[in-house]
Order: sequence, then C-alpha cells, then structure tokens
Amino acid sequence: MKQVWKKALWVALLTAAFTLSVGCADQDNSSADSSSISTAQDGAESSAASSADGAYQYTVNDDGTISITAYAGDDTSLELPATVDGYVVSALADHVFEANWDIVSITLPAGLTTIGESAFMDCTALTSVSIPETVSVVRRAAFAGCTSLASVELPESVTEVQEEAFTGCTSLTQLTIWNTSLTYSSWGLVENDAAIGVTIFAPSGSEICTWANENGVALQEIY
Repeated sequence: MKQVWKKALWVALLTAAFTLSVGCADQDNSSADSSSISTAQDGAESSAASSADGAYQYTVNDDGTISITAYAGDDTSLELPATVDGYVVSALADHVFEANWDIVSITLPAGLTTIGESAFMDCTALTSVSIPETVSVVRRAAFAGCTSLASVELPESVTEVQEEAFTGCTSLTQLTIWNTSLTYSSWGLVENDAAIGVTIFAPSGSEICTWANENGVALQEIY
C-alpha cells in the first residue's frame, strides 16, 4: 500500500513538472512570435524612403521598382522622373497627388505601369496629363474631380480603367482610347442617365465605340 502511494505521488509530480514545462515553452514561443511581428513591421517601415532632393517619398516594391507615395515639391508643370535614387518608378500609389491644387500639367515617365486609386483626385488646376505607353492600369477615381482637365489620351497599353476614373471631370471634352478591347466600367462619363459633354476618339470597331453608340456618347472613330 505504501509503494502504491509513492507511485501515485511520483506520477503527480511528473504531471505537474510537464505542465509547467509546456507553459514556459508557450510563453517563449509567444515572445518569439511577437519579436517576429515586430521585426516584420520594422522591415515594412524601413522600406519607405525620401528621395535625395526631398521632393518624393516612395516605397520599394518586391521587384525592386518603387511606388511614389507623396510629392513635396512646388513645380506646377511637373515631369515625373523615370528613376528616383536609382530605382525605376513603376507606380503612383493611391492618393499620391490628391487635392494638389497647384499642379497644372504632369508628364508621367516611361516605365510607369500603374496609376493608383484617387492618385489625382480633386487636382482642380490640372489641365493636362501625358500617359506613357507602359501604363496598363488606371485605378478607381484616379482623375475624379479634376474639374479643369480638358483631354486625356489612354495609350494602347492601358487594359483596365476602373470605376469613377473621370467622375466630376466637368471640363473633359476629349477622351482618346487606343486599346480596341478596353471596356467601359462606370468611369463617370454618364451621369444621371445622360452623357457628359465628352467626345470619345477610338479606332473603328473598338469595344468603347460600341458602348458609346449604345449610350448616346459623342464618338469620333479613328480609321
């Protein structure tokens, strides 16, 4: 009976020791996870930088190119550089120039592929924008509220224009679209079931030509 009691006590002690060991291991793992998260966050923060001249802020993308995230210069006729600090500029981040009321014109660089969401939203002084042959995506509301923008030419490389891209562009009279398969998706050219005063210029037989004819939007076909 005495031996049975000793065995029971020994089993209890082993169980308690095992439980304590597991608890400590969980705490160590938790600390390691927290450390990993902190390191990942630090890494994300360290990817943000400012250009040598202080005019641009940017983040480095996985492919080694950069996205411009902010502009601190005072040029009103801006020619965006193709490279900043040796990095190729491939994208304009969301909201990068939003509500910049001073920029009158902007030339975007070759190598740029993406114009971010609301990138130029409410740039009310902007009258012209030059988009290079490398851009493929114009994201949501990219030019919304650009009330002075008179014309836009989308090169053949543009395969996607998201909704509200030109909403509130009250001065827009000419939109040239070179990609024959680009389809309309609530860009803001029709408001309250009526077309705004814009004329679409596009190659004959384009998807956008079909849409314009079906929705009463002025069209000039390019043969």
